[in-house]
Amino acid sequence: MKKLLITSFVLGSLTAGSAFAAGPTAAPDLSGFSIGTNAEFSRGSVTANDGSSDGGATTSAGINARYDWALTPTFAVGLGASYSTGNHAFGSYANGTAANINSRYSIDIVPTVALSNDIQLFGKVSSIYGNAASSDGVNNHDVQGVGYGVGVRKMLDKNLYVQAGYDLNKFRDVTYNNGTTASLQENVYSVGIGYKFR
Repeated sequence: MKKLLITSFVLGSLTAGSAFAAGPTAAPDLSGFSIGTNAEFSRGSVTANDGSSDGGATTSAGINARYDWALTPTFAVGLGASYSTGNHAFGSYANGTAANINSRYSIDIVPTVALSNDIQLFGKVSSIYGNAASSDGVNNHDVQGVGYGVGVRKMLDKNLYVQAGYDLNKFRDVTYNNGTTASLQENVYSVGIGYKFR
């Protein structure tokens, strides 16, 4: 999956070069601070050494913010943060206890390529965090992992935009007090709207 995300971003970058070679009216301004909100649909899965193998779906709301630095007229690198509300379902452990992660948040590095004056392709590498419910239903455990994403942003005018994205979040294995070691993974699809300050 990581190879697919990287390939998509590289192909988008090559497409951007040919699109601007055709002669855009003006290069887009990629620098600046942006903030947005989005609806997320996520599909989580859990596997554990107690025999657990399950999945769950969650619909939630998220907010995100980032600052982009334009390195060329058509390429920028951003540093951002994202937060997703509520409990994200990953199914259940073998004993029936729900597997979930509460209040996921991340620190993001976001390279962006302008495909045209109003359409941008972005990638994302994230350090992700949350709080996982334990397999005994009593204790929680902080979890950390890595996320990879790709998305597209369309500017509606010089400030307003809509965007859609896909993220793959892979958390490090977590071992609970009762000895259960669990692996948690999440696929996240999102659509949102935001504002870029000029």
